[in-house]
Amino acid sequence: MWSDERHHFLRRSAAAAALDCETMKLGWLWGALLTVLFCACAAGTSSDDPGPGPGGCAAGQQRCDGVCVEPASNAAHCGACGNACASGQVCSLGSCGSDCFAGTTPCDGACVDPSSSASHCGACGNACPSGQVCSGGACGSACEVGQSNCGGSCVDLQQDPGNCGSCGNICGVGEFCSLGQCSAQCGGGTTNCGNTCVDTSGDPAHCGACNTPCSGSQVCSLGQCGLQCLGGTTLCSSSGGSGKCVDLTVDPTNCGSCGNACGSGEVCSAGQCGVQCVGGTTNCGNKCVDTQVDPSNCGSCGAACPGGEACVNGACTLVCGGGLTKCGSSCVNLQTDLANCGSCGNGCPSGQSCISGSCQLVCSGGTTNCGGSCVATSVDPNHCGTCNNVCSAGLSCVSGSCTLVCGTGLTKCGNVCVDTQTNASHCGGCSATCPSGQVCQAGACTLVCPTGQTKCGNVCANTQTSTSHCGGCNIACSSGQTCQSGSCVTTCSPTTNIALGATAFSSGGGEASFGRGPDKMNDGHLEATCSSNGFHWVNAGTSPGTAYIEFRWSSNVTVKRFTIDTTLSSSNACGANNGRSLAGGTVQYWNGSSYVNVGSVSGNTNDWSYTLTSAVQTTRLRLYGIYSPSTPNPVIFEWLVFSC
Repeated sequence: MWSDERHHFLRRSAAAAALDCETMKLGWLWGALLTVLFCACAAGTSSDDPGPGPGGCAAGQQRCDGVCVEPASNAAHCGACGNACASGQVCSLGSCGSDCFAGTTPCDGACVDPSSSASHCGACGNACPSGQVCSGGACGSACEVGQSNCGGSCVDLQQDPGNCGSCGNICGVGEFCSLGQCSAQCGGGTTNCGNTCVDTSGDPAHCGACNTPCSGSQVCSLGQCGLQCLGGTTLCSSSGGSGKCVDLTVDPTNCGSCGNACGSGEVCSAGQCGVQCVGGTTNCGNKCVDTQVDPSNCGSCGAACPGGEACVNGACTLVCGGGLTKCGSSCVNLQTDLANCGSCGNGCPSGQSCISGSCQLVCSGGTTNCGGSCVATSVDPNHCGTCNNVCSAGLSCVSGSCTLVCGTGLTKCGNVCVDTQTNASHCGGCSATCPSGQVCQAGACTLVCPTGQTKCGNVCANTQTSTSHCGGCNIACSSGQTCQSGSCVTTCSPTTNIALGATAFSSGGGEASFGRGPDKMNDGHLEATCSSNGFHWVNAGTSPGTAYIEFRWSSNVTVKRFTIDTTLSSSNACGANNGRSLAGGTVQYWNGSSYVNVGSVSGNTNDWSYTLTSAVQTTRLRLYGIYSPSTPNPVIFEWLVFSC
């Protein structure tokens, strides 16, 4: 806890001198003369007094043991002569403590401000030569505009609590120095930043908010950093100083011109020093302001505008600088802003960036623009190495090349990846085939039926599909029958369209609300009735991409072949433009955990069919990477699927 002595050490010295004077006035005549002499000494009027402070020392100093010291920071005489701080403590503002107040730095046990201390200018131990002062952390011949020389240190008498209004005038406990007067709170539109009252509308070290400094050659104007002063303010700076944007009509330290400071008790009004405000201005905290334009007192005293706003006709409004443009209630850069690219309200589509005021697709992270999509050609199996280079079924894209890569626990046997711990054709090693009816467990052939199968004699059978054990062991189906769901049924009809029992999906395109949804692909109506029953179209280009159509069944079905009923490329059936045939794509089925490629089709301009090499049991059938010959968005009137 800091002692209150830091604010009263100069007052105690003055009180002691006054007490000596009263005592001597009770003596003899020569004693009275001595009293006059001592009173003159206490008042600091001796003709041989070398300085303005107590004991002939500079302002803010006191003579202790014959040496002039600064009780505000001297650890051996902290607050008063002989009051030494304990080991490990520092002296800050006349009181011993464990650390320094904000804005000060410990140097040789003393808390100093390196931006203004003549003994520690810019860094500890860097003393300025005789006759120079410390301003902005650099030694020079004069202080910056708005600062005063107090004992070789350049300070702002308007906000320095140790030199408030005049050199050596220290504010009391809990007080701030605001506009050159000690007060319990910051006034006149100033803000408490580290126990110092600053004007955040023009202070380059606290621009818009505390501890928000401007960089390089920028100035602070209306609470924002920029290259020039805004709102009719003027840049006032001295050689080597950063300068501040001030209003010469009301600034008491720069009244009418930079560096022209008003006297004690005076205010600056209309660019002239006087005892009262004139010209329609208002006295707000001993400062004449025009409440019609002052951002710290906009409309009335103390009504400060937020950072970046100016006061116009007594109301706060947004003012944009530094190449920014006002769009609504924000200042934006039309060259880079995604929501206001090139002009206010012009938003870029998803996935695009705003570059030089224009929306553009920019692929990042090593990706490549392939048909309007950013893809990684090093790993994408549909764009392996280059756009549209599709890897064959079973191959992966590795470093831009289609390659057979076996995952952890798998072994490459020929052109396939197998688990030699469970694969009956490669049990324990490649080509080590288990006898019929046996399975591979832990790399050894064993007659153990997997989940969903039943041991019937020396074989494992799926009693839901096995024609020899349909519904149970040794229940054989008749010739021409198949086993479905444990029951023998007549052999499948090649004309039965199993797509009618599926649910249709697509990657996007025609919508059901307009009679163009995916359900039109399996509603049982071919092209001949499209004028009354409609069709489905898919959002796809004229080359393979990521578009697809898909059927899903609630349980496994057998898929052997399918037919696509599409439009003739040279016609415009039912309003579909020429060139919108479904030209082809990659045929895939779901194996329970992933899609498996079984082949591909391309170059079609009318209806076409595809037959799988072997029928598959699946719950999903997909045609991936579909496209049209010449006009985007291929049309599908009906997609028919058959089990045989």
